[in-house]
Amino acid sequence: MKRIVYIAIMAVALMSLFSGIVLAEEADSVVLLEVEGEVNAAMAAYIDDAISEAEDNGTPVVLMIDTYGGQIIEADKIKKSIMEADVPVDCYITRNALSAGVLISISCENIIMDEDAVIGAAETIPNDEKTLATWVGILESAAEARGRDTQVIAAMADKRIDIEGVTEGDELLTLSASKAKELGISDGTASTTEKALEMLGYEGFAANEQNMSFPVRVAQILTSTAVASLLFLAAIVCMGIEIFTAGFGIFGILSIVFFALYFGGSFLAGFAEWWSLALFVAGLVFFAIEMAVPGFGVFGILGFVCVGASLMFASRDIKSFLIILCVGLVGAIIALPLLFKLFKKMGLIRKLSLVDNMMVDQGYSSHEHIESLVGKHGVALTVLRPAGSAKIDGVRYSVLTSGAYIDKGDEVVVVAHTPGRIVVDIVELG
Repeated sequence: MKRIVYIAIMAVALMSLFSGIVLAEEADSVVLLEVEGEVNAAMAAYIDDAISEAEDNGTPVVLMIDTYGGQIIEADKIKKSIMEADVPVDCYITRNALSAGVLISISCENIIMDEDAVIGAAETIPNDEKTLATWVGILESAAEARGRDTQVIAAMADKRIDIEGVTEGDELLTLSASKAKELGISDGTASTTEKALEMLGYEGFAANEQNMSFPVRVAQILTSTAVASLLFLAAIVCMGIEIFTAGFGIFGILSIVFFALYFGGSFLAGFAEWWSLALFVAGLVFFAIEMAVPGFGVFGILGFVCVGASLMFASRDIKSFLIILCVGLVGAIIALPLLFKLFKKMGLIRKLSLVDNMMVDQGYSSHEHIESLVGKHGVALTVLRPAGSAKIDGVRYSVLTSGAYIDKGDEVVVVAHTPGRIVVDIVELG
């Protein structure tokens, strides 16, 4: 019995020791999260997912920052993900932390900068009073929460703020690594990632590098306001050209491709759902029905509503949607006439569409020319009431009467003859 107790105690001890080793191994790792390129919805979703995964594993995170900035709304979302994280989130500025990158950096618990890195230049676009005041307030709240100088951070966004010995004239504040350390914005400088991790207290930790995946990078590009606007413009222009050309060709295919890229970026970024694409398809179906029905009615209106709603739901926000919509519509109004003139000058119009009217005096004819039968006599082969058959000049024809009832065998005369239509009347016996 004693042996069994001893064995059980030893087993428990070994299991505890093994568990401790495993936990130690899990604790002795740090996630290096790449944060590069434009700050937009794709980046916000990527960082939020990575931090959530690190929280599940109890692993600290170090953001490897190199960005020229981006969208304020998305930067604020990233700030929230960082400051509400259950694990330590620090950053190492490898090159640039400009504009929206400032907010991401100062939201971290500790900041280490490469010796050649810079931080600052966080002016808003547009730079109106309301937008600037909102942005400065967001920056100051993050700085205050992390114990950093709010005035210095505010001077990075508002050039009117003058700090003696720090800012000069009417310029935005941008700090070098050494100056940021001097002013207490950063916690030190390091020439390598290894030294930065050592300064952050992660010496000897296993570095789990998590680079931005290809879909995230693609989404970053496609969801930027400039690229999304150009995609929408290109899709509208190609659709316009396709509408004015016969059949379905290359411009119709290109329009579909550009719209697919527009929606694809939104799906990859995570702010579009399948039903936004379903609305777009429904809109195209309504347009197709409208084109098959004379006039413009309820199907055309439904088509515009569905397409407009789908594009709005596939956008990051209402403001972005309005910008993209305006660029697309105004750009299409300008581009289509210019392209028409260009194609005409290059001689491509005749290959794409029928420009001239095909008049008879120009040698065009919709049917084979036949000799008129007007005035010729024949015999009704069937009862004509009013349609039937008659033999004229020894040839059987389908004929119509001018309204009279004609019996079989009566003599008839042709009173009108057009392609596909022969009109006869009864010959009155005098």
